[in-house]
Amino acid sequence: MSRWSHRRELQIVVSPEHVALLQMRRSMTWRGLRRVVNDAYRVPCDSAGCAQPWRAALLELETALPGYADGKTAATVILSNHFLRYALVPWHAELADAEEELSFARHCFTRIYGESAQQWELCLSQQTHEAPRLASAVDAELLEMLRAMFDRAGVALQSIQPHLMTVFNSCRGHLGKRSAWFALLEPGNLCLALMGQGNWQRVRGLRVGPAWHVELPLILEREAYLAGLQEVPHEVYLWNAGAGAMALPESDTWQFHALNPALEGGAAPDPGRQFAWAMAG
Repeated sequence: MSRWSHRRELQIVVSPEHVALLQMRRSMTWRGLRRVVNDAYRVPCDSAGCAQPWRAALLELETALPGYADGKTAATVILSNHFLRYALVPWHAELADAEEELSFARHCFTRIYGESAQQWELCLSQQTHEAPRLASAVDAELLEMLRAMFDRAGVALQSIQPHLMTVFNSCRGHLGKRSAWFALLEPGNLCLALMGQGNWQRVRGLRVGPAWHVELPLILEREAYLAGLQEVPHEVYLWNAGAGAMALPESDTWQFHALNPALEGGAAPDPGRQFAWAMAG
């Protein structure tokens, strides 16, 4: 029997409003590798009044985590875009190694966000020759607390991933080398990226309200103007991580396309979409 048939994994989504824990299994079938949800658990949390918006969620996670310490499960944590900052790092052929690349990325973040960026832990996307790289930044204290929490609970921590990269990587094959906008919507947050022939050209994190259907076309008009390009793509690929069915915005200017997670084998644990974004990993 294949080793894949017994592999278990835990997908954990950490956001200001909730922590979602999905116990999953990868199974090899005649149709290929499939991911099946065995169990799903969602814990609401209240980040109002917290100095760091992630602290309440981590306290809830610390309570729930020991229940998954079976010695056979590896966890992947997906961090909400509420907790992250993004920047594009220009290509520089003269950078000699990974240490110099990271130092230059920190310089870029400091120019954009100020000296507070010195307290952030950075991660760079894979290198594309002569193209900008996407870099993400998160509070180093958040990561330190997460790692220590998993050590105490005795659960293996496989990786910590920014929500944007988790979803984008799952859609990469579909987007291909298109020139288009990639919009990732969470409750209260929009991460908007402009892609040019498959390469990152612009990325922005923005606050949005319940009326995002109305706001998004206007946001795109503004971002297209700020991009300063002679030709701006008008196709928009939208991933909505919120619960409930998604109705696309109506616009004469922008062509909206819905991106949806593949819930394998009818395994969606909820008739809504409250767990959908964790399925992107």
